[in-house]
Amino acid sequence: MEPKSPSKSKLPVMGANKYSRILKVGATLLMILSLVLVGVFIFRPSIVNKMSQRDSYYTVVLDCGSTGTRVNVYKWMVKDGVSYGNLPVLLDSYPGNFAKSDGCRYHCMQSEPGLHNFVGNASGVRVSLEPLIRLAEQWVPLEKHGITPIFVLCTAGMRRLASEDTRRVLEDVEDVVENHGFLYRKDWIRVLSGNEEAYYGWVSLNYKMRVFGNFSRLPTLGLLDLGGSSLQVVTEVDELREDDHHLVSKIGPMEHQLLIYSLPAFGLNEAFDRSVVMLTHSEALRESRDGIFEVRHPCLSSSYLQNFTCHGCFGLERMSSENVTTKMEEKELSSYIWLAGSSNWENCKELARAAAVNSSNSKLSELENHSKCIGLSSRTGKMMLNLTSYSHYNALSGFFAISNRLNLSAKANLTKMWETGEHICPRLWADQRSTSAQDCFHLSYMASLIEDALCLRNAEITFGPGDVSWTLGAALIEGDHLWRSTSESQKGFLTLKGNERISSSFLLFALLSFLLLIVHYSHIKLPMPNRGTSSTRGCLPSYLGPKRQPA
Repeated sequence: MEPKSPSKSKLPVMGANKYSRILKVGATLLMILSLVLVGVFIFRPSIVNKMSQRDSYYTVVLDCGSTGTRVNVYKWMVKDGVSYGNLPVLLDSYPGNFAKSDGCRYHCMQSEPGLHNFVGNASGVRVSLEPLIRLAEQWVPLEKHGITPIFVLCTAGMRRLASEDTRRVLEDVEDVVENHGFLYRKDWIRVLSGNEEAYYGWVSLNYKMRVFGNFSRLPTLGLLDLGGSSLQVVTEVDELREDDHHLVSKIGPMEHQLLIYSLPAFGLNEAFDRSVVMLTHSEALRESRDGIFEVRHPCLSSSYLQNFTCHGCFGLERMSSENVTTKMEEKELSSYIWLAGSSNWENCKELARAAAVNSSNSKLSELENHSKCIGLSSRTGKMMLNLTSYSHYNALSGFFAISNRLNLSAKANLTKMWETGEHICPRLWADQRSTSAQDCFHLSYMASLIEDALCLRNAEITFGPGDVSWTLGAALIEGDHLWRSTSESQKGFLTLKGNERISSSFLLFALLSFLLLIVHYSHIKLPMPNRGTSSTRGCLPSYLGPKRQPA
C-alpha cells in the first residue's frame, strides 16, 4: 500500500541521516581527543613518571666465588628527582641480612664448593646452581621472570683455571640458566677480573651508604673486601696516574678517580694454606703411624688433628733432612698431611704476619722491623700500596664475618683486635665445641693485613655493614640498561625491546598521519547547508521514489 503523504515518508530517512552525521562528528572529535592525549603523554613525561613509579624491576646475580656460589636478588625502582642522582632506588634485597636459628649471619644460603671444582662435571654445576635459581624464582614475581636479567659472575676461584677449563664450566652454567625463565645473554655469564670485582664492591658500599647522588660531594668510603681467595682494596685519590691500578668512574652526577688493587692469594683460605706451607718449610716434619707427615700449627687447638690437603707443601724447597726428602720422593710428593694444633698465641701472631706480607719465612721477626710498615711481597720483590693513610675504610666480607663471630665492635682498632685475640683464643682452644678452628689465625691475619701489609694502622676502619656485597654494584652497573632506558624515557623517549629508541616528535607525526588516513578513507563528510533533499534522495528505497507518469 502506498503512503498517503510523501512528506511523511521522508521523516524516518531524515532521522537516520541525522544520527549518521552525529556519529561521524563524534568519531572525528574522538580522534582529535586521542591525538591530544597522545601528545600530553609524550610531552608531559611527569605523568608517565607517576605511573611508572608504581612499577618495580628485579635483577638476579649469582656470585660464583672460591668457597661457594651464592644468589642475590635486588628489587629496584626508578624514581624522578635529583636526590639520588637519577640512580635507581633499591627497594629490597633477597635473601637479606637476617640471622638464622643456627646463628648464621653471613653467606647463610650458598652451595659448596666453588664452581672451579666442577671442570668436566656438568651434573655438579647443575646441582650447585639449580637450588639457588629456584630461590630467585620464588623471590621474583612470576609475571616478571621474562624481563628479569640474571647475571652469573665468577671471581677468584674461576680466575685460577686454564682458559679451556673456564670455557667448559661456563658452557655448563649456560645450559642450566637457559632452562629457567629469566632473561639472559651469553656475555652475562663470565669471569670477572680482579679490578671489576673490586670496583663493584666499592660501588656497592658507597651506594648503600648513600654517598652517591649528593651534589655536595660527600667523601667516598674506601673498601677492604676480604674473600676466600683474594683481597680487594679501593680508595678515591686526588691525582690520577696512567697505570692498571687507576680508574675514572662516573656514578650519578659526580666523577671519581679511583685507586684499585686486587690481590690474588691474599684471601682467608689462601692465607691459611700459605701458613701451612711455611710450616712444612721451616719445621722438622714428623711421620705419623700411617706414613703421612704431620704439621703442627700454632693457631689451632692442641686437640685439633685432621687430614689436610696442602697444595705446595712439598717440592717447592728441598728439605734439610735427606731422610725426609727420600720419603717424600717415595710418596711422589704427596700433598696429604695430618694437620695438628699446638695453640701458642705469640707464635700464631708471628705466622699470621708472615702470611699477610707473603713472606717465605714464618719467623717474620728475624727478617723485619715491626716498627715500620712492611708491605707485600710479590714475585718481583716488595710492593708498597699507595693508599691514603687517613682515609675511612669499610672492611667487608671476610673482615665482617670474623669480627662478627668474635663479637668485635664495628669500630675496633688494631689494639683492640690484638687484645681480643690474646684473651679469646685460649678460650676457643679450650672449647671442644668451637665451630671454627681457624678463627684465631683469621683474626691475627686480618690485623696483620691492616697493620703490616696495607700499612693502614692510622686509618679509620669500620667492619661492615654485613649486607653489602659486590653483587649489588654488579646489579647496578651490569644492569644499567634497565634504569638508564627508563630515565631516558622520562626525557621524551620511548624505549622498545632491544634498547631501540624512537623520538617522541617522530612518533607523534606518525600517529597523526595514520589517523588522518583513517579519516580520509572513511569518507567522513560534514553536513552541507541547503542540500538536505538532494543528499538523501539517492538513498531512498525504490518504493519511496517519485511516481512515474504514465506515457
